[in-house]
Amino acid sequence: MKNAVIQEIENKQKKSDVSNFRAGDTVKVHQRIIEGTGDKKKERIQIFEGVVISRHGSGINEMVSVRKVVDGVGVEKAFPIHTKTVAKIELVKYGKARRARLFYLRDLIGSKITRVKEDLQKNIEAAAKKSALRKEQDKAREQAKLAEKAAKEAEEKAQKEAEAKAVAEAKAAAETAKPAEAATDIPAAPSA
Repeated sequence: MKNAVIQEIENKQKKSDVSNFRAGDTVKVHQRIIEGTGDKKKERIQIFEGVVISRHGSGINEMVSVRKVVDGVGVEKAFPIHTKTVAKIELVKYGKARRARLFYLRDLIGSKITRVKEDLQKNIEAAAKKSALRKEQDKAREQAKLAEKAAKEAEEKAQKEAEAKAVAEAKAAAETAKPAEAATDIPAAPSA
């Protein structure tokens, strides 16, 4: 059992948005890459997509090993899940695997490399959830646009009414000033 202080610090550093994936699932790991030093530091995101061959460790020390094949060469990377260099881990599709560690994928050659079967039911459910979420987001975006448009129209209408009111007040002021000017503009009788 860990010390309570250490446990509290680790809990603060743990990510809460880690998706629930397991061995056999295909994931995209978004990794932050920092290039340059000093003032010329640039940060970019590099995506590594592959099959999860193992997920091990616990707490803040949890790791995931992801494998993909590039030009016939297998590439494996191990990522600490709760580190700051991993921006996010995105679940692409679920896979059916009966083991927790899929190290046998290392020995497969050719088309057998993608031996992990898809879990179609989970993929269909995930796609439906994603579609529903997108529809909700689109609907919310559309409502925000309509509200913004209505607010803009109300603002323009209020501005036009204010301008019309100012013009009317100016006309009324000009009309009240004209009779007074007419009375003062009467020429005085010439003195002989």
